[in-house]
Amino acid sequence: MKCWVIKKYGNEIENLVIEERAEPAATGENIRVKVLATALNRADLLQRRGLYNAPPGIVSDIPGLEFVGIIDSLGEQVTEWKWGERVFGVVAGASYAEKLITHQRTVVAVPDNLSDIEAAAIPEAFITAHDALVAQGNFKSGDLVLVYTVAGGVGSAAVQLVNLLGGRAVGIAGSGDKLSKIAETASFHAVNYREEDIFKNIEKKFGKQSVDIVIDTVGGNYWQQNLKILKSCGHIVIVGLLGGANAETNLSLILTKRLHIVGTVLRARPIEEKIIVTRKFAHEVVPHFADRKLKPVIDSVFQFDKLHEATLRMENNENTGKIILKLS
Repeated sequence: MKCWVIKKYGNEIENLVIEERAEPAATGENIRVKVLATALNRADLLQRRGLYNAPPGIVSDIPGLEFVGIIDSLGEQVTEWKWGERVFGVVAGASYAEKLITHQRTVVAVPDNLSDIEAAAIPEAFITAHDALVAQGNFKSGDLVLVYTVAGGVGSAAVQLVNLLGGRAVGIAGSGDKLSKIAETASFHAVNYREEDIFKNIEKKFGKQSVDIVIDTVGGNYWQQNLKILKSCGHIVIVGLLGGANAETNLSLILTKRLHIVGTVLRARPIEEKIIVTRKFAHEVVPHFADRKLKPVIDSVFQFDKLHEATLRMENNENTGKIILKLS
């Protein structure tokens, strides 16, 4: 099979090369999937630089965290799937390949009305956003949710889920065009951080200490302001660290406001937790793609051999929504 391989860690995109490797074999409860499309994530960029390695037991030099494809081989203990079924899901690595192996209970059937390109744009963004919002953030109908990098995969998914579940959202981005594109799929109060102060804007619109949940993909840059804008017993869910991993913290705010702060990742979780998250996604989120209440935001589509060009688009922050690699 063909796959993209990290030959050497570093900033150079040329460190990613296409290689031929033997097809992996499905055993036990695992299935093998012929990949039809995958999508880029910022974690892939970090992995190429040697800053976000795959968990133990996962192929370490083939990036890629999500896929849509056709099951073409079954382990001897597989009971939930048949050959030829179309599925999508999240993996801990190695989706930049023509075939991959994953556990039978960490994939979900793709609704018939979704194209392969649409399906490829969904798993990582919507599973992460749903888990962050509901399981980690304790979302309740009517909550006001502050969503950073709303033009990215997780951010664009989060504002749609807030709408679906009866909440209100504030979406942050640094481009009016990006905010406008996301507004085509979800209702939210848009703030361009390049043109105005985020927190003064929120206070003017909603009042002081008005936010129930912060879906934080930024980290250090806005940490102290996030603490101040939250209501008592509010939640910060740390999903990414684009603005830095270090921040000074006013512990008295956390103490007196009884704030809840949690970090979350999918990649390193035990298989049992991944199964639970996937089942919730299947039952609570996927049906709304079938009825079109939810819609993936797709930025662009590249053929599989154009990974360098696709990666440059993400590294230059040119994308709004998901960048897709098409294999068929």
